[in-house]
Amino acid sequence: MKLNVEQFELGAGGRGTKISLALEADIGLEQALTFPVLQVIGAKEGRTLLILSSVHGDEYEGVETVLRVYAELDPALMTGTVVLVPLANPLAYAVESRISPEDGVNMARAFPGNPHGTPTERIADYLHRRFIAKADFLLDLHSGGTHYAVCSLVGYYDNEQSEVGRSSRAAAEAFGAELLWAHDRIAPGRTVSSALDLGVPWLYTEAYGGKRIRRKDAELFLAGTYRVMRHMGVLPQQALASEAEPPRRVRRIGGDGNFDGSETAEEDGFFLPTARLGDELTAGQTIGSIRSLDGRELQRVEASRDGLLVMLRGTPTVKRGEALFLIAPLLGGR
Repeated sequence: MKLNVEQFELGAGGRGTKISLALEADIGLEQALTFPVLQVIGAKEGRTLLILSSVHGDEYEGVETVLRVYAELDPALMTGTVVLVPLANPLAYAVESRISPEDGVNMARAFPGNPHGTPTERIADYLHRRFIAKADFLLDLHSGGTHYAVCSLVGYYDNEQSEVGRSSRAAAEAFGAELLWAHDRIAPGRTVSSALDLGVPWLYTEAYGGKRIRRKDAELFLAGTYRVMRHMGVLPQQALASEAEPPRRVRRIGGDGNFDGSETAEEDGFFLPTARLGDELTAGQTIGSIRSLDGRELQRVEASRDGLLVMLRGTPTVKRGEALFLIAPLLGGR
């Protein structure tokens, strides 16, 4: 069914149904943008969960999760509505890129958008106004994409003084990841910063990436999504037969989680890591080296502080100024 995005309402439709929509949006290009939206509307009225994937067009774990959830959910068992957007940024997805080729904008830095801005800013505006603002909870599914290898984790707003913070943390702990990223502040431009401004609790995910889907990441995302639904009361409490138990050991890291603040390469060359993703490092510890093809070491890469190696460059060829790694402080006793 085709529909203009300005006419779309989250959860609109018959109780106990699944609906597949093609929403058309004017984003300032010659032709209107069409992007799919899937809705599963429970038999009983309740809360609305919004799930976004492919805000970055080279991240596929979320797309698989959305398609599997839509296929598997039985609306007859649900209380509330699940709205799934498999391609939040069709422009970037079409070229398998982190950014939109039409304007060079990273949509994860463009929220809350601009109704009169560039094509990507207009998409962000639609998502902010017509989707995030109407939801009771946001789950935004990300991974490392083409260039970054990232620990599998779930991130949340860490503020026990606010209802949004308390709700976000409780949902993060229900998700069932081994690593939680607690953010006491959020850089602007994100879907989750939009949600925070609107008073909507949220989570986001990260995973290894590399334009490949590891099975353990796919199963974590799927099981975690269902756990959040049960936590919200959208699904009954019985776990799926295939669903693994949540981890017994959980680590928690802090900081704003801004990959734009990653440590960068000082030289052009080939990156040879010696540390592994998820290692707990001390300041000065060797992470790897950048070498020339004649074997010379151009740069010894060392940890700048204590913490957990949460991101490591996935593609080995590197240029000066490109991101190499990110270390996040470990939080204890929480």
